[in-house]
Amino acid sequence: MSKLTPEKKIQNKVIAYIKELQSKGINIDYERRQAGGFNYQKGKPDLFIVLEGIHIEIEVKKPGGKTTPLQDKFAEKCKRMNCLYYLIDDVEYFKNLILNLIKLYSTSSL
Repeated sequence: MSKLTPEKKIQNKVIAYIKELQSKGINIDYERRQAGGFNYQKGKPDLFIVLEGIHIEIEVKKPGGKTTPLQDKFAEKCKRMNCLYYLIDDVEYFKNLILNLIKLYSTSSL
């Protein structure tokens, strides 16, 4: 029986997809922020992604999950800073999002 939360399951699928894109030569990398980890700060999104030099923040929630006030504050900061921020509750949404961003920004092709 799996002890992974629904959010962790989605996050793991997102990371697996990023690794798949890396194996295809797409210029993408990520950093996972984990509660209790070194330099962890409440409110920061779960994943920091760089795609072709574009900074993307990803908050992962279970379907229907809600953000906290600290997470909302960080999302607003991202908007002010012109940084891409997305709330992800479905890996297929993430895949489509990244494919569209690759079309916009990437010099690589799938």
